[in-house]
Amino acid sequence: MMRRHCVVAGHRLNLFHCRAGRTAILLLHGNSSCKEVFSKQLKELAKTKLSIVAPDLPGHGGSDNSMFPSTTYSFPGYARLVGDLMSKLGYESYHVLGWSLGGHIGLELLARSRSVRSLLISGTPPIRLTPEGAMEGFRWTGTTALAGRRHFKPDDVRRYANAMMGTRLPEGHHLLRMVERTDGDARCWMVSNGMAGRGADELAAVTNTDKPVAVVQGSADPFLRIDYLEKVPFSTLWQGRPILIPAGHAAHWQAPRAFNEAMMDFVTAH
Repeated sequence: MMRRHCVVAGHRLNLFHCRAGRTAILLLHGNSSCKEVFSKQLKELAKTKLSIVAPDLPGHGGSDNSMFPSTTYSFPGYARLVGDLMSKLGYESYHVLGWSLGGHIGLELLARSRSVRSLLISGTPPIRLTPEGAMEGFRWTGTTALAGRRHFKPDDVRRYANAMMGTRLPEGHHLLRMVERTDGDARCWMVSNGMAGRGADELAAVTNTDKPVAVVQGSADPFLRIDYLEKVPFSTLWQGRPILIPAGHAAHWQAPRAFNEAMMDFVTAH
């Protein structure tokens, strides 16, 4: 797995890249996270003939903060950048695996790009981008509210990271440092842009697509409403239902064996 940088639309992005074939799988991390959150999936995906691309989103990890925060830090802004990244790397066709924020970017790509072959989402309820749509799909708690907060105190870093990962991370853990490192504008603008309707209608995206969509979801996710997710009228839902596994928001991190089994079955079938 090669760690490299790539400049896209003036943004210097840090990424993992393993070139294996003409078709790739694009791994998109969550809010205030980084590409390393997929470390437990890389070995399994390397067994396929797919190339692997896992970028740090702008404002996250080893990538630069955006010079245009109000537009870049939105579902369509991120989708344009990662779509341009895939084109620059030479991939005309790719699968998308998106976790949390990464799933919303994946839904945006599904709605706007013919290059997407399939989409697997986790921790991501497809919603209409309105306050009412968000209330339907998400549980609103004090920790959920941190998702859009610009400035984090040390306790906010710990609370948010532990809730996202479903476990208490030890002091100095890389993922704790990445929450602290994240550009606060990325959180603030992502939420405000989403609530202002800047992006695709995610419900329409999953009800109108002819591309395969999988949902592999932690059954104890504290951020989203499982009952809502189970009622979403997906048109092409793999196995006809969300795959629920015993984990929280980061099912791929907490329960990698179960998650990877479902992920590999889906990806290799499409």
